[in-house]
Amino acid sequence: MKSVTYGPVPSRRLGFSLGVDIIPYKVCSYNCIYCQLGKTTSRTLTRKPYVSPATVIKGIKAAISENKKIDYITFSGSGEPTLNKDLGEMIQKTKKITSIPVAVLTNGSLLWRKSVRDDLALADLVVPSLDAVSSGIFKRINRPAKGLSIKKVLDGIKKFADDFKGEIRLEIMVVKNINDSKKGDEKDK
Repeated sequence: MKSVTYGPVPSRRLGFSLGVDIIPYKVCSYNCIYCQLGKTTSRTLTRKPYVSPATVIKGIKAAISENKKIDYITFSGSGEPTLNKDLGEMIQKTKKITSIPVAVLTNGSLLWRKSVRDDLALADLVVPSLDAVSSGIFKRINRPAKGLSIKKVLDGIKKFADDFKGEIRLEIMVVKNINDSKKGDEKDK
């Protein structure tokens, strides 16, 4: 079985980050045009228990015992981590075994769901992505799963930001000739 942890890897954002991959390869709510992993093979909004909390904790314990320098334990990886319905339990159990801060890198697409906001509230740092604020650009860049709108995404990020006690760092991918001008998408007006 493939390990759920990788690294720690040097990160400009997070120092030495121990990655925790809790989603199968390319299971995501988006099919972003810029994704370095390629095309999404399973675009979904359904949360499932893809990797068990016990497997994750075992991997984190092993990685911690082998490494001296870990600045963050970072849930991210091969797809959208908030699609794992056990994310909250994983964060909670991680915080019981170490004082290393927990970060979650998310595309922010499921923050409109209270269960996702509750899970992420347990983290120390959450880094949601937001590549667009208009429907047209959102569809062109992120190519979301059916039923997902930019309004839902924006409302979710706002609700989460209003209540979250940890640190939030919004991440924006600028894509040439799509969301890189002050003018915006004229078709959305």
